[in-house]
Amino acid sequence: MKTPNYTITNLILSYLIKYELSLADIRYHLLPDDLLEPLIEKYLAEDLENLGNLVGNPIGYNNALLIQRGSTSSLNRKKIKLFTNFRSAKEFISSYNNTNSLKPSVDLTSHINKLVVEDLVEEWDIAALRTFSEKPNDIYDTWYKYRDFYPQIEPGNYFAEIIDWVANGKDSNHKLIKTGVLLYEFIDKAPYTAGNQITSLLTIELLTKKYGYNPNNIFPFFRSIYDISSDLIYAFRLSKSQRDLTPFLEAYLYTISKTAVEISNEINTIFSKKVKKEGSRELELNQRQIQLLDYLSVNKKITRSKFTKMMGTSFMTSYRDIQNLIQKKYIKQKGKGRGTYYVLNDETRDEDLILDDIII
Repeated sequence: MKTPNYTITNLILSYLIKYELSLADIRYHLLPDDLLEPLIEKYLAEDLENLGNLVGNPIGYNNALLIQRGSTSSLNRKKIKLFTNFRSAKEFISSYNNTNSLKPSVDLTSHINKLVVEDLVEEWDIAALRTFSEKPNDIYDTWYKYRDFYPQIEPGNYFAEIIDWVANGKDSNHKLIKTGVLLYEFIDKAPYTAGNQITSLLTIELLTKKYGYNPNNIFPFFRSIYDISSDLIYAFRLSKSQRDLTPFLEAYLYTISKTAVEISNEINTIFSKKVKKEGSRELELNQRQIQLLDYLSVNKKITRSKFTKMMGTSFMTSYRDIQNLIQKKYIKQKGKGRGTYYVLNDETRDEDLILDDIII
């Protein structure tokens, strides 16, 4: 595929750097499952809520949370079918990995489209590619009116080429830029008979997960897009009139990088308050000891040789660090001899006593 016309501006570079730094921060501050799972649930509910806002069918956060939890007995099942379909599509994306038989392709986007519009449109419209001279079904789709007519293009081949470029292109274009180009093409061409808007965003979400830009499928792309929905469409129309994708890519990268930064900040806050437990220990422990406690909060146990190697210190320095942590009741020893290892101490420490010890 020929690389689309766009310019790497300072804004685009800035957004890519912010996104990459946020990713690195999220990976460094690993949350245990009991803290990560409620956070993922919250972001999924936010995406459900913003899906409703995007397609003009608002349901509010509380109902979105009920749908996400499967507690829909009190809700109108027909009215929420779109949202339960959406949840199923999200579950598919979360479970998608490199062993899946559906590789990045039109078949993969068609599968997503099927999950999205099943029982919402006629059976023959499910996962059906339209000819570009046909008008798409506007059910739950506020972007269909921005598509253009391309009677000379066959949609299956056209999008197969774009998706292959995103997945396998050997050029130097950043993957996030490529997903932005794909989103632009989805808006401009609306290849499916129904459900293009939702299908396009879920496809972007899946591809960013596959290529390492959406850890744990945590980023709420629907929230990101809804936050600047009118600005994104304005940028789309500007890019189209100028035949230059720069304005659209700037808008797209701005909103997803902003979301990445927000999520990184939230994870850092949770990590500091509930995992790292910042406070008095910062005053009484050295950096090696703090790193050891951070490690144990995620990995549960460590041997002295592992700690020595990890810190690059002498055996005696590691010994003193560990014994000091044991004396202060941060960790405790398990096992004997060569089987000795260390774990966090579950006993609650008296913070007043700690402070007294420091003063003394």
